[in-house]
Amino acid sequence: MGRLISAEFRKILTTKLWWGLMIPAFLLAFGWAWGTSALTTELISDALDEPLIQDTQVPLDEFSWSVIALSRSINFASIFPMIFGALGLANELSRKTITTTFLTAPSRSAVLGAKAITYALWGMIFGLVIGLGVSLGVLVGSDANLLPGGAEWFIILLSGVFMCALWTLLGLGVGALIGSPVGTLVLLLIYALIIGPVGEVVLMATTEWINLPGVLPNGSANGMTGSTASALLFDQVQTLVLEAGGRVATEKEQENFEQVVRVIAGAPGAFAPLISGLVFAAWTAVLVGFGMLRNASRDIT
Repeated sequence: MGRLISAEFRKILTTKLWWGLMIPAFLLAFGWAWGTSALTTELISDALDEPLIQDTQVPLDEFSWSVIALSRSINFASIFPMIFGALGLANELSRKTITTTFLTAPSRSAVLGAKAITYALWGMIFGLVIGLGVSLGVLVGSDANLLPGGAEWFIILLSGVFMCALWTLLGLGVGALIGSPVGTLVLLLIYALIIGPVGEVVLMATTEWINLPGVLPNGSANGMTGSTASALLFDQVQTLVLEAGGRVATEKEQENFEQVVRVIAGAPGAFAPLISGLVFAAWTAVLVGFGMLRNASRDIT
């Protein structure tokens, strides 16, 4: 297995695809985080000048609002590791270059397992690059008061790294099922950019179960970072209320607050971070599993 994984890394590193996707992933992450955090800073500054906010004496500038920019920017940039994974096996199947690998390897299952491990690792690498981009963007665009602490920052970035790894594997699984790079990209891009986001809004507006979007792949993926951001902001608000002599929020109040923040962070209807991660991991496992089964007996001639 180790030799097969090394061979997969050599395949990837001898092509231009990895850096051809990694560079725009970094640039999008940086630019989106910069713009979003700068807009957030301006909105908070304007809100503090409003008489109503001044009368309530709510210290809006003491909350880490930039966590929303962090999470949302990671979600947007994760489209690139998804594309990377989608082309991982679909390209080889389309060009028949997988034939030699299948014929020379001990078994097809060993090859497919090595690919899954390799692309999961590359997904994490993409996640680290994207995390660097969003971090720099937030540092440039956000006021220092609105930045999260080191531990909170790390948690959001960590959830983003795992999300990117799962998106890469999900793309790999869909590519393995379809076998066509064009068909795979069209399907995934339409879902990720149109059907997923629009469907979440429609479901939130037309169904009584507000968490239904969080069951879907796009919603559960975004929930990994968006729900983490909402939980961190709620903890800050609750601490401030308690310091001011207030009471502990009820479970319903906490749920309402976090749902609002999740919508702003691009994860409407998402569950808690761990549940969102498990749901998205389940979708990934199903698609990768079916993709591997499909290729265990696919005609490669």
